Amino acid sequence: MFKKFAIAAPLALLALGSSGAFAAGEAAHSISIVAHVPTNGFYVVPTDPDLISKDQRMDHNPGTGQMDEVKGFFDVRNNNGSVHASVVTAPKLISGADTIDLKVELNGKELTTTPQMVVGEAESDVNYRAALRISSTDATPAPGDYTGVVAMVFDAVPPVAL
Repeated sequence: MFKKFAIAAPLALLALGSSGAFAAGEAAHSISIVAHVPTNGFYVVPTDPDLISKDQRMDHNPGTGQMDEVKGFFDVRNNNGSVHASVVTAPKLISGADTIDLKVELNGKELTTTPQMVVGEAESDVNYRAALRISSTDATPAPGDYTGVVAMVFDAVPPVAL
């Protein structure tokens, strides 16, 4: 019986090993992965990543005569002071020569190109959820297809020494 097994085992390995040579084809895929892990001391991250990774719609609603708003939330933390924010440039939508001015508010404060405190020291010491609202300031925008970018900067500001 041992002789039969000793001959059968190498033949089985030979058959299994050669099956790869007769494969009909092969498929390979790559998946690109990106990750950001913020420090525990300071971060400003959207609660919904789609808010910053996908286009946001601000269409005109003929029924109300108003532009849609972009709304979302950011989780904010600075365990060594407050958080200040600003916009890089005046926010607007552009379609050729036409523009629509935008108002950007974070935590109820309108952002300008000058940094200002949006979350205080006490609130930012723990994970604080700040509301974002982007709205149009133009009552009757001209027809067209508009695009734009709202670029914001957030700063960790150390406590004020007394």
